[in-house]
Amino acid sequence: MDCCFQTVYVPQTAKLHAQKFTVATGRGKMPVDRNRESWKPGMPWEKALEDIEYAKGLAKELGGEERVKRQHSGGRYTVRERIDRMLDTGSFIEAGPMVGAAEFDDNGNLIEFTPGAYVMGLGEIDGRPVAIGGDDFTISGGSPHNVRKSSRQFTMPLSIQYGIPYIQLVEGVGHSAKADEAAGHMGLPDGGQWWHGVELLKNVPVAAGVMGSVAGAPAAYALMSHFTVMVKEQSQIFPSGPPVVKRAIGENLNKEELGGYKMHVHESGQVDNVADSEEEAFEQIKQFISYLPNTTSEVAERVETGDPPDRRPEELLNIIPPNRKRSYDPRKLIGHVVDNGEFFEMRRHWAGAVITGFARLDGYSVGIICSDPRYLAGAMDGWAAEKYAHFVDLCDAFNLPVVIFLDMPGFMLGSHAERKATMRRGVRALIASAEAEVPKIEFNVRKAYGVAADAAHSLGHPNGLNLRYGWPAGEWGGIPIEGGVAAAYRREIESSPDPDAHREMIENRLLRLRSPFRAAYKGDVVDLIDPRETRRLACRFVKLAQPMLSKLAQRPKKAVRP
Repeated sequence: MDCCFQTVYVPQTAKLHAQKFTVATGRGKMPVDRNRESWKPGMPWEKALEDIEYAKGLAKELGGEERVKRQHSGGRYTVRERIDRMLDTGSFIEAGPMVGAAEFDDNGNLIEFTPGAYVMGLGEIDGRPVAIGGDDFTISGGSPHNVRKSSRQFTMPLSIQYGIPYIQLVEGVGHSAKADEAAGHMGLPDGGQWWHGVELLKNVPVAAGVMGSVAGAPAAYALMSHFTVMVKEQSQIFPSGPPVVKRAIGENLNKEELGGYKMHVHESGQVDNVADSEEEAFEQIKQFISYLPNTTSEVAERVETGDPPDRRPEELLNIIPPNRKRSYDPRKLIGHVVDNGEFFEMRRHWAGAVITGFARLDGYSVGIICSDPRYLAGAMDGWAAEKYAHFVDLCDAFNLPVVIFLDMPGFMLGSHAERKATMRRGVRALIASAEAEVPKIEFNVRKAYGVAADAAHSLGHPNGLNLRYGWPAGEWGGIPIEGGVAAAYRREIESSPDPDAHREMIENRLLRLRSPFRAAYKGDVVDLIDPRETRRLACRFVKLAQPMLSKLAQRPKKAVRP
């Protein structure tokens, strides 16, 4: 028998009385007509077209009825169903629908066929072109050992060349040991497959959905994205799964314990977001790319939102409690400022002292960074610093202005913070902010102390358009008053008859110096404003920044590291 792993033309379904037999393949069982002759040169073209349609029909059967049923019983869509739900109806143009592994008899007739375990092509989301691809888990767990079909053959290079967003729906297990057996040797990986991934990160928005259990190279590709989302209690991601882990180091964990959403959305922060369902995951991917331009060489288009830029949110007047030790809801603050209260948050469940996400102001896309005083009092720990730095880099790459609402008492203190290398990671945030060339506008809504606050204060490029406004609740300095007094006046306090009373007396004396009015008089801020003016000023700033953003779009590109 001849064997080839390429595009094949499979004969049209036989008449009802034709003899058939069933062959076992890497995808399950497929009925194949043994008596029909495949199209050959000299036959009518109508016959060739019939065979083409039949071959495409076989590919659409995926791993066969039994394996598709198994996919559905696990609460998961097939890859074709996912693509259909992600894209505008009727917009999908598939690439390589007939690529697969086929075996022929001596007369050139097909006797076995396995479709490639990857579905890819072009489509539209709300009329916007995208490149999209996904693993077919119904065929050998997305890793058939006898055929190679992947996004590197079409969707990745096309996304880079045409300048359109790239979406990957990942559910595969990577390299198969059966492939080594079939090849007769275990080859040394050459690393060449990652070039396209890096080029994507430099040039276009990349979003990934982790749709099931993902290991090996597919796991790396899923994280080689600007945005990654997984499905609660359905998705897991790891270098290798539980059997390999148990064999290698003796640790006995199930898939969810090893790489579920609690591990990677809440604890490690390696995955940005989690969704309650596949439909919600698709919607999050759509929202993410909606805020970004098609390439890093463009500026995001303005969208008409219907929210007046001069709207004065009355709720902002008293959102900060007069008692500086009381907290407030920072997401409500963001919602009052941005267009229609719509805020797409990234990494909500990780590094909670810093909030990051996208919104629109007067229809223009912006990045939002906000302190959360309800978590570590808003202090920046090591994870928050990494979250901050990554998001600033992302906004800088895609030419999005950044709006900052700052209430940060400084770096997190204590031995736990030291073990996290908080200062080193904090310096990474400082560097990211200083290097970012996109315009930034900052509103000091309350505290801003120390080097941690400098990460937000940093004006970045000297030619940047950057503004800093203060709210009446604002207080800032090199160190919070309480800690600063304890350190600077330690001997004086210890030698006093009543140390506690003496420390409180000094603190009250210095508290008068933290007045935002004094800072405004010294020029520390552009202006001290009524909080209700925040939206109007932010909208005006973003509009004024557009010409500069257009110039920045022509800069040399660099990949945003996950």
